[in-house]
Amino acid sequence: MIQAPEEDGNWLLLEKLRRRIDRIDDRILSLLSTRQEFAAEIGRCKRELGLKVFDPSRERKVLSWLVSNSNGNLSEQAIKGVFSEIISAARSVQEPLKVAYLGPEATFCHQAAKKMFGHCAILRGADSIEQVFELVEAGVCTAGVVPLENSCEGSVNMTLDLFFKKDLKIFREGFLRIRHHLLSGTGRKEKIRLIYSHPMALAQCRSWLKRHLPGVSVMETESTSAAAGLAAREPDAGAVGSRMSACIYGLKIVEESIQDHSDNVTRFVVIGKSNNGPTGNDKTSLLFSVPHRAGALLRSLEPIAKRGINMTRIESRPMKTGNWEYFFFVDLEGHERDGNVGKAVREMEERCIFIKRLGSYPAGGELWD
Repeated sequence: MIQAPEEDGNWLLLEKLRRRIDRIDDRILSLLSTRQEFAAEIGRCKRELGLKVFDPSRERKVLSWLVSNSNGNLSEQAIKGVFSEIISAARSVQEPLKVAYLGPEATFCHQAAKKMFGHCAILRGADSIEQVFELVEAGVCTAGVVPLENSCEGSVNMTLDLFFKKDLKIFREGFLRIRHHLLSGTGRKEKIRLIYSHPMALAQCRSWLKRHLPGVSVMETESTSAAAGLAAREPDAGAVGSRMSACIYGLKIVEESIQDHSDNVTRFVVIGKSNNGPTGNDKTSLLFSVPHRAGALLRSLEPIAKRGINMTRIESRPMKTGNWEYFFFVDLEGHERDGNVGKAVREMEERCIFIKRLGSYPAGGELWD
């Protein structure tokens, strides 16, 4: 078929634009290579100064500066996505960063770890939240990613209890939108006779499953990834899990987003041994207990209230050291180095039986999908 002159012109223009893109890519690659050289030198300086490679407050400032200096051709999400991976690559030449997460591969915790640390970090799946804490505590991993709370199901009590038992800090947080999908090997809903998933995932999809798959048995597993693995081996089984699980285990998505609440979000935190500098948009987390008498909790929180500090969360948990003894977990807006927050915490120390500073860290921003 003979092409019209206009079509020939468009093909020529397309090739010309592609060649220009190729030249730009060559320049980007050269600049990235130079950036890596500087990153390696920064890593050497950090080691000599005794500083940690991972510095969330510095990374937050870099990303914020890049977003504010954009000319508008790139969205904030695109800028953060691209440069988060560039920063991840820079960290990898400074020092291999090993990060533990609640596994196995393709769990929501795994997805959160990838969002927080990029693809250049060395990610290690753990069998339990406690093992994540142990790997970080022993120095096997530099950091760990654990779930702290879900917008629909509330706190992850195991994480709170481990903060009480272990001497680790929070130095980053992130919010992942939880989208549960119905998965199976055949992709046909009518073939499913049994559904596997983690108890929390099943709870978050309870109404949908009851409405669309009445009478189908459900079986709890230790993770949504384990559920996907079982469903991949059983033709009449399905799983409630993530899109990543479907890709890894070769399953088809039967129905998308079957969670009962569209605003289902899990807050993940990074645990480690280091502290952060202030960024101007921070949180401070504390654990404390008070005397067992009337008004003790009110008196312990008074230093926060009188300074106008916003307490965004408070949760109580049994201390398990004696009957009817509790500790409280609180999140405050602001950094410990801020005058108000620091003074409030010091005054709380005088009113509490004990207080543990879990760290100040950059407040989580946009939701991750």
